[in-house]
Amino acid sequence: MSIAVLLGIGLLLAACQPKDTRPGFWLTGQRTEGTIQDWRFTKDVDEIFVETRTWYGLRHSTTIWCVELDGGLYIGSYDDDVKYWEENVARNPEARLRIEGRLHDVTVTPVANRELSEKLDQRYAVKYDMAEVFGDDLPAWRYYLAAPAETDP
Repeated sequence: MSIAVLLGIGLLLAACQPKDTRPGFWLTGQRTEGTIQDWRFTKDVDEIFVETRTWYGLRHSTTIWCVELDGGLYIGSYDDDVKYWEENVARNPEARLRIEGRLHDVTVTPVANRELSEKLDQRYAVKYDMAEVFGDDLPAWRYYLAAPAETDP
């Protein structure tokens, strides 16, 4: 194989994983055996990755924030613009998370309970120091529960 082909393959594989604000395709890592019922281990994890499926069949992944509350895992999105991953989970709630190199199959559902959303606002504010990140202009957040999936995505 030529060096150009090997370099091209290497670049393609590197582009598959999301990095910071750059999205990616499929996530790689070690698949978790069984289901996670207690997500407290994510308390000190700042960024995780979510992989969803597009309407045209490709996988889409991006970097997101998360918080744990009462053992459950919640991911969030802010601003008036609905993110691409949110559109994907609205069509198909099956997703995959990559947390510290491990892959977790989950079902992502919106949080509709206002009281729960307020608790999650507080968790996010503490974990991510929202005042420092956004200043006085804090955006509204939408939250989603990431629960163990019944089937593989």
